[in-house]
Amino acid sequence: MIRAALLVLPALLSIAVPASAQEAEGWGTGVHMGTAYAGLTNADGAHLGVYCADDIAPQGSQAGRTGAYVLFSLPRKLALEAKSVPVTFTVDGKATAVPMAVTLEEVATSFDWGPSKAFTTDQMKALVETLRRGKTLTVGLAEPAVTEPFTLAGSGTALENIFDCAKR
Repeated sequence: MIRAALLVLPALLSIAVPASAQEAEGWGTGVHMGTAYAGLTNADGAHLGVYCADDIAPQGSQAGRTGAYVLFSLPRKLALEAKSVPVTFTVDGKATAVPMAVTLEEVATSFDWGPSKAFTTDQMKALVETLRRGKTLTVGLAEPAVTEPFTLAGSGTALENIFDCAKR
């Protein structure tokens, strides 16, 4: 149930953001229900979102997700059997493989990174810093071959201190 709600979160957050919080270059930013986010959707409908959620759930309620996480989703179902796959973030020609959990839906495929020994928060912070300073970005998979381009225009401001949710 919580996982399904998290997969809907990027769409809800993009709808909930007032126009004044949107970056002109396509990166939407803001805070919604204790979750800071920066994200964008490319021309083909692929979505990339970077999130940091405070632990602000009311006492007695189901705890939501807290801390740093990254979601990448495609508007199509892929033929994947693995529960986790490396998703490659290529910034200015330099590739970084990030292990991400796979969720297959009827018409979409979502990939989810959360801190682990395989790829730590510090490693993701370094990647996000690279995104902030980069010129070009593609996110993709080796098998099946998927390459989705995203703009990095505006990412410097949108991603600044995105993982500092505990300091807000």
